[in-house]
Amino acid sequence: MASQQQLNTGFSRVFFDDIVNLYPRSQRQYACTGISDIHYCQLGVLRCLSSSTTGQEFLQYHADQNVAHIEPSHFFKALQSERRLGNITSLNDLLATPMTEHVADPYAQCRELDDWDVYAVDGHYHKAACFDPKHLASDGTLRATATGHFFRMNMRTHHLSCLAMAEPKDGKKREHDMAAIKRSTVEALRNGAGVGRKVMLIWDKACIDYRHWFKLKHTYGIYFTTCEKSNSAAEICSVNMLDRSEPRNAGVVSDHMVGTSNGVQLRRIVYINPEDGVTYTYLTNDVTLPAYLIVLLYKHRWDIEKIFDELKNKMNERKSWGSSKETKKSHAIFECLTHNLLLLCEKHIEKTEGIRDEVEEKKQVGRIKAAPRIIVQAVRNFINSALTRATQRTQRFIRWVRVRLYIDAPWSESMARLRELWTLPTR
Repeated sequence: MASQQQLNTGFSRVFFDDIVNLYPRSQRQYACTGISDIHYCQLGVLRCLSSSTTGQEFLQYHADQNVAHIEPSHFFKALQSERRLGNITSLNDLLATPMTEHVADPYAQCRELDDWDVYAVDGHYHKAACFDPKHLASDGTLRATATGHFFRMNMRTHHLSCLAMAEPKDGKKREHDMAAIKRSTVEALRNGAGVGRKVMLIWDKACIDYRHWFKLKHTYGIYFTTCEKSNSAAEICSVNMLDRSEPRNAGVVSDHMVGTSNGVQLRRIVYINPEDGVTYTYLTNDVTLPAYLIVLLYKHRWDIEKIFDELKNKMNERKSWGSSKETKKSHAIFECLTHNLLLLCEKHIEKTEGIRDEVEEKKQVGRIKAAPRIIVQAVRNFINSALTRATQRTQRFIRWVRVRLYIDAPWSESMARLRELWTLPTR
């Protein structure tokens, strides 16, 4: 039996370096004699990265790499620990600092956002765990309820965290977004924002309780932006406030205050994408930011959807790890940790080794050229060209990390292999 020790290869030490350094500041620490907190954190991330489809398969693979033999019952029990959950949640929150330091902020060019924290928030669901309780569905079959989480992505750094786990009631399959917002504490919604800072939550069309948003704005400095539903009854009650002298507003056609049925006034911005002629209509309870910024922020709310695609299709995280609430929440936090550590690792390599994924850059150019759309206007406006960054890690990078974490080889050897994967062949 292998000794009970955590992964300690040359590459793994770099990959998990931020976790090790931040651990003394994390909450709910405990010196476990079996699986240490650091090792437990590693195990959860390694399982997310693993190609294994079950926990048992992953632990067997892990032991076969001569790292440590972990009894499945021990690991599954750890996943149910409320203390362990608090510790990894704290570690993931602490990762926000190194990500702010090492991930370039594309919104730094928009000085109007200097006093704002901006997040994209959305729900994401996993299939139910094997032993989740089943109920009688409308078609007469027995089914378990999918596990949902409301994830939050910092739009400046792409730091991913979990706002809440969905708690559907009255036999419903999913919890409405507004229900999750209403039961979230102000502290959770502000996510540690300091006094005087405003918080903008970019959400989808589900956010329609405008009276609740009115309270959050005027009492706690929490704002929202969403896409207006087609059946909205909001009526214009102001002149067009659009600043046409601002070149970055190109594509925006109107900026009005509108009245809603419950007496709350909102701001409606209409934008026509000059590239394809498609019209978009946005609602927000902020009246200070320029129109182009509202459009730009909602346009890049899509980044969180790309992260969900990364988790589901590149890491194959499609099914809950267990039935307990703590296990389900821990699974979501481990997904956040994995995404955040992959991004930090990629930025570290780009900075220290001076290499970048040239293969993906070439593919991206090809995708843009091959996109099936009708170009109305060839010139790209600020909204369409301001932000150009990768929203998820590539499959080949994830495969490379998955392998290199277990190989005890020199750093230079790992980088040589990555160069092979990232560099275009010379002609």
